[in-house]
Amino acid sequence: MTFEEFKKQLDKATTEEVVKATYATYFKIKYNTSHHHDLYTPQVFFEFKADKNFHNLKALATILAQSLYYIRRLKYVEVEKAIPFFICLADKNEATLTETRKWTTYYTNDAYDWERPASKPDPMLVDHLVKEPETGKLHVYSVTKKQEQEAFKKNLDNALNPQMILDFGDKKVINEENFEAVFEHWKSVIGPYIVNGYKPSFYFLANIQRDKVIIDKDNSRVVFTFEDKNSKTQKVLMKDYDYFWSVYDYVENAETINGIHAKLDRLTDESQRRFEGEFYTPLRFGQKAVHYWNEVLGKNWFKSGKFRIWDMAAGTGNLEYHLPAEAYKYLYMSTLHGSEADHLKKVFPNATCFQYDYLNDDVENVFNKGGLTFAPTWKLPKKLRDELADPTITWIVYINPPFATAQVGGAKGDSKKGVSKTRVELVMDKEDAGHVKRELFAQFMFRIVHELPKNTYLGMFSKLKYLNAPDSIEFRDKFFNFKFEKGFLFKSTTFHGVKGKYPIGFLIWNLSKTSQAKTVEIDISNEEAQTIGVKHLQLIEKKDVLNNWFPRPQNSNDYILPPLSNGITVKNDNTDTRHRARPDFLASVCSYGNDFQHAKYVVMLSSPNASAGAFSVIKDNFEKALALHAVKKIPKQTWLNDRNQFLIPHTEPTKEFLNDCVVWSLFASSNETTALKNVSYLGNTYQIKNNFYPFRLEEIKQWEIKDPDFKLQIVNDQNRFVADWLSQNDLSHQAKHVIEKAKTVYKLFYSNLNQMATNKWKIDTWDAGWYQIRRCLTEHNLATDELKELSKANEQLANKILPQIEEFGFLDKDEVYETI
Repeated sequence: MTFEEFKKQLDKATTEEVVKATYATYFKIKYNTSHHHDLYTPQVFFEFKADKNFHNLKALATILAQSLYYIRRLKYVEVEKAIPFFICLADKNEATLTETRKWTTYYTNDAYDWERPASKPDPMLVDHLVKEPETGKLHVYSVTKKQEQEAFKKNLDNALNPQMILDFGDKKVINEENFEAVFEHWKSVIGPYIVNGYKPSFYFLANIQRDKVIIDKDNSRVVFTFEDKNSKTQKVLMKDYDYFWSVYDYVENAETINGIHAKLDRLTDESQRRFEGEFYTPLRFGQKAVHYWNEVLGKNWFKSGKFRIWDMAAGTGNLEYHLPAEAYKYLYMSTLHGSEADHLKKVFPNATCFQYDYLNDDVENVFNKGGLTFAPTWKLPKKLRDELADPTITWIVYINPPFATAQVGGAKGDSKKGVSKTRVELVMDKEDAGHVKRELFAQFMFRIVHELPKNTYLGMFSKLKYLNAPDSIEFRDKFFNFKFEKGFLFKSTTFHGVKGKYPIGFLIWNLSKTSQAKTVEIDISNEEAQTIGVKHLQLIEKKDVLNNWFPRPQNSNDYILPPLSNGITVKNDNTDTRHRARPDFLASVCSYGNDFQHAKYVVMLSSPNASAGAFSVIKDNFEKALALHAVKKIPKQTWLNDRNQFLIPHTEPTKEFLNDCVVWSLFASSNETTALKNVSYLGNTYQIKNNFYPFRLEEIKQWEIKDPDFKLQIVNDQNRFVADWLSQNDLSHQAKHVIEKAKTVYKLFYSNLNQMATNKWKIDTWDAGWYQIRRCLTEHNLATDELKELSKANEQLANKILPQIEEFGFLDKDEVYETI
């Protein structure tokens, strides 16, 4: 690529991806873009933008701050990559190059909030970089000017010199949090030379301490001295040994060595590997949770001796693995299975580990009406009982309880076979805790808030339904109305064996303080446990849900229409008939549930719906009913919004919005309205009209209709409700475009009636429903292009509606800064 081509490409660039590709091609950069980096080489870290003003000090400081988030990640988390000696910031007009070590005091400073997304850096860090004299001294090159570009290219070529990493790069840290991953990297580089003697983990522990190794470069040998004072000599290729230790610093801190030593067995304990099965907390999220504990309690909270930790569902201890080893002596770990308890005693020798069924053991003592008393028959260890009674101790409940739902008759979805009633559930039933009593994690919460002292923090991995599901509101208001401190969420499929895609949250609650907050802000994490956004979760009341937006019409006891299970199928065998309607009935909308999980069941029918949650559409609620349908169907379900609730809008929607929703709904796949002739039900015969037919009779009479019966019907019939409604309302140009495309499809349907087997779709009358028309045409490969054009027009209308759904308040608005 020539300079002129480089300049031309940048001039046309509108995204940072194009800028990145142009730089990479022109400067021949061999790079790595894994882990969400822009461009990475061992010598230079690149941060690209589309079009920023680098001469604006705050803009420059913000981009520099973003790059320091990645540099910090390289230093402490991503074990295999060296820290580049240079940082390059660039956009389509300008670039700057700076030595990484000039910013060491910033990216190693724990005072900044490093859990924020890199794209939204800590404002305090940005402010400090603005005030930092070195920021103002950065030379900004105008890369589209030939002389400036040549100077930049020369400096960049020098920076990309492969020798830079060995001679100048900042060293990476080995600590309690990353040592297992570093060990795996060490095994791949130095491990092959370890051929006999002690476990590889013992060699690693010796190697990370400068005074435990003697290096004989002339003879390519290293002497390793172990904790038991014995030593072994191994022949090691020096270029590999030097490479590894050019990237990492030896560990000088005695506390870090002690912490790693305490966890050393895990590195080669195969029984632990076998234990790590489905539904155990991924280690990286346990590590992230520890960071959040540090932010809530203070970085060295475990040193004070004032805290105690209890995990009542410890499993194999994945949650606690990244706790500082120094905290283990304050740790209680209980688990349902004896084999797991035995394993915990081995991995956490300084902790108190024991077998205990938290949902059944000692329940009668905890909920004793005479007050909490520690009877001699309790299964809890005496040490734990004594410390629970000590008012000077602050408790940390750190837990990943089971997510299962207790089985009830006919329940599906999250329900699990074999989850029986517990003693805690029986108590919750007596206390009127509501439907949430069937959730095992809620049962843990219920006992915790009754048993633990007030000065307790609860940090729990769980679903979010106890916060915003309508069935959980009674439980939340009556038993769990506490102050939210901090938390994050991530995709459920990160847990091995989980198939459903929904958010799992780790949320920290202060049980010593109640709260009236209506919203909590939870960080959003990607699968690598990196923060990528913020979720604003509204703590709803039952009256807030969208199904309460307008009153559902009262049906008549003696006005019956055949109940349908889809557009053309009558449901005759329901024990719960659900066939009541009313004389002014137009259609039914099934709107069972209020979250995305249930949105797939939302459908419109021309007769009562045989399923729960349906209501009658009449003239008075027509617009809002179809708006409700559109609001629930247009937003796409993701793992992040799966448990979001659809809400009554906080701002009254405009008439144009309502009209757009009506038109979109008329041609959506979930519109299963139909016209059915001579329907037999309970000994009677019914004629079901399609009140949602969109075109007026005087217009249809001008069309080519290849069916004499239909022609005769049209002469003697009346316009349907929707056709009149459309003619009486002003539509947006996007909605009008949909109607025009639909008209083309309908005309083709009538002109091809003699070529289609219409009986399959029960098409016997002129006012056939959209469900019948689209399926019949599709089956006969007719109007294929026209159907695609209509679908495209309706999608464009949906794109207009979608942002307004959040603007009016039908859904909470999340802030996501990177791809999820």
